[in-house]
Amino acid sequence: MRSKWVIASVAFALSAAIGAPAIDVGDNGYEIVKKSQDLVRGETAHMTWKMHILNPDYERTMTMESWSSGLEKSFILVTSPAKEKGNTYLKVGNNIWQYVKKVDEEMKIMPTMMYQGMLGSEFTYDDMVREDSFADDYAAKVVIEKDNAWVLKLTPNKGTGITYTYLLYKVEKDTYLPIYVKYYDKKGLIRQLDYSDVETMGGREIPTEWAMTNKRKEGRVTTVWVTSAEFDVSLDDAIFTKSNLRRAGR
Repeated sequence: MRSKWVIASVAFALSAAIGAPAIDVGDNGYEIVKKSQDLVRGETAHMTWKMHILNPDYERTMTMESWSSGLEKSFILVTSPAKEKGNTYLKVGNNIWQYVKKVDEEMKIMPTMMYQGMLGSEFTYDDMVREDSFADDYAAKVVIEKDNAWVLKLTPNKGTGITYTYLLYKVEKDTYLPIYVKYYDKKGLIRQLDYSDVETMGGREIPTEWAMTNKRKEGRVTTVWVTSAEFDVSLDDAIFTKSNLRRAGR
């Protein structure tokens, strides 16, 4: 989920320095995307989040806590509301498991479920797997350079199984912070993720508000706020194990 999601959520390569770039990327699409993504994650990260889900059928808010290690491992714990509290998610590589406390059931998210919304949000399970791996999963090319920003077209690499036709990824030149991601299929724009409200957290500047808007279904928006963040902290490897799905939820 923003599980994105973390999603947040929310998952999250070695951190790049804030400010002037350590390398001259020029129009190198791969380096621009990688540097931009490295800014909002660390070698490890521990964050807390607030998520608001709005659609024509219902509106709800929840809070979460997340831990991540590099690109491969992340863990999410839902901390409120009461009926969702204790639900957990584990990502290791391209595999995701979910634990639902109310029914005491653990399940693996199958490939056919990857484009479903996590927790009823506009962020998908695929976002959780891929949100930090754009540089590796897509071929990136600068298509617009204007107003102190790059817009890059990201085309899926062969063998990734990605169903999007392409993405448009906008990055601010001075800071390398992401501005938006637009997701397209053969029919056009599907979703748009907007980043805003840059604040200093954990010693670096990051966008703290991420809003995912469904462009095919009116009135469906999921907004995630980062409420706290610390980077490059020591994390117990036991966090990223299947046995922790139940243990952390108790």
